[in-house]
Amino acid sequence: MWYSPSLQQLLFLEAVLEEGSFVRAADRLHTTHSTISRSLKALTNGLGIDLFNKTPRGLKPSSVGRVYGAQIRSSLEQAKLAFDLARYETSLHRRPFYVGHSPYIHGSLLPLLEQLSLPGSEAQPIVLRSATTSRLVWRVRSGELQAGFGVLPIVDKALWIERVAHEPFCVCIAEHHPLATHSRLAARELSNETLVWIPRSLHRLFYDQIVNYLLTLKFNPRRFLEAHTITQALDFAAHGAGVALIPQSASRFQRSGVLFKPLTDNLIRIETALFVRKDQMRSSVKDFIAVAISAIRELRLNPLENR
Repeated sequence: MWYSPSLQQLLFLEAVLEEGSFVRAADRLHTTHSTISRSLKALTNGLGIDLFNKTPRGLKPSSVGRVYGAQIRSSLEQAKLAFDLARYETSLHRRPFYVGHSPYIHGSLLPLLEQLSLPGSEAQPIVLRSATTSRLVWRVRSGELQAGFGVLPIVDKALWIERVAHEPFCVCIAEHHPLATHSRLAARELSNETLVWIPRSLHRLFYDQIVNYLLTLKFNPRRFLEAHTITQALDFAAHGAGVALIPQSASRFQRSGVLFKPLTDNLIRIETALFVRKDQMRSSVKDFIAVAISAIRELRLNPLENR
């Protein structure tokens, strides 16, 4: 009859073979020398083979024991790997589902994201984190975040990217500015103004895309005034330091002393995308994508899709 050793016996054997001593194996496994000795004696009797030879210094693995141990070690490695994978999968469902967002995504998205939940009675809680698009891409790639909402263009072959919202820009100007009487403004009308605009470090690809268009309209990049946040841009405009170019949805911010004017240029727009790692399309990620895109479509934030 085939003898089936216990997992504990195999772990004891592995430790003794690696440590070369029952005492050191016992210390490593936080047990006693006698416990290991009794367990391996039962293993030897059950298998009917001599795993150890008696020497003046104690028991030493026999040639048969070393061969058997080498095969067992491979099986134990697979068992440990299976355990680690199972523990990892379990932790994925226990820890929060982290979603990052740029401050420049469509203004209607953040309230929506704050209300989203994954399906299931024991679903992971969704926790939001804010960062620049460039930083979000890095954090999604590194596994710190399961998903991100950032500003296009995003170029990364490791990511699945889906555009989910689109909006034009508007201009924020001081209420006593000479252009305050205009109901709408074209970018060309602002070419002689100091333009309050984001720093290139926030999103190099997006910055270059917009600035290259502005340069065709004779804007002077030396007259760009950097604002790291939308509220800072509004403050600059309110104090007459320049005219601020901001996403249209940002006009929801309340700031005395400023006016918001729609921008007629269709080439100056901001597009929000959802992105995740292609190799992390697990059930929870797929569930989030489905829930998020379904909720966003109800808001009709992507006019180019609805034509």
